[in-house]
Amino acid sequence: MNKVVMLLTLSDVFTWGAFVVISALSGIYLSDKLGSNTVQFVGIGTAIYFIARGIFQIPIGNLTDKLKKDHDEILILAIGVILMGFPYLLYPLITQAWQYFALQFVFGFGVSLNVVNWRKLFALNIREGMEGKEYAMYDCILSVSTAVISVILGIVANINDKYFDMVMISSGITIMLASVWVLLIKKISNRQSK
Repeated sequence: MNKVVMLLTLSDVFTWGAFVVISALSGIYLSDKLGSNTVQFVGIGTAIYFIARGIFQIPIGNLTDKLKKDHDEILILAIGVILMGFPYLLYPLITQAWQYFALQFVFGFGVSLNVVNWRKLFALNIREGMEGKEYAMYDCILSVSTAVISVILGIVANINDKYFDMVMISSGITIMLASVWVLLIKKISNRQSK
């Protein structure tokens, strides 16, 4: 794998690997906080996330297409990753559904900054004739890492409520730290997207 593709892969391991696990656990987590209507609230929160994600992707894509260098994609991707992790730092403070909805909106906006720019950077930096191999390596690394993260976080979250809070907060921090991998792309002088 080339260096840019590897850094983007590491970013997704930290971002989406942690997210897949905590999204599976969040319904259980929120049931103690939001009561008997949690399933309904999670459904509404998921809708808010996808609406925010969908609405903001087109303007973000248009903006980054107008700017010719890849610095904007890198910076916007890093901001998106930080916004994706931030809501999970606040999950332990949720006491009402509207708080969860607001955090889902922030997460959806962060994802809109992430997805468009991650895909654009990946596509611009993948080596011609190696597309299948590099996509397969990316997905293999992401899948195996997510499996490992799932086992570890599931075991820790199962210990008790305080550990469940710790899993949510540490997942948010882990997601936010993925921005470091994104920013390291700027140090690669021979990247194709430059």
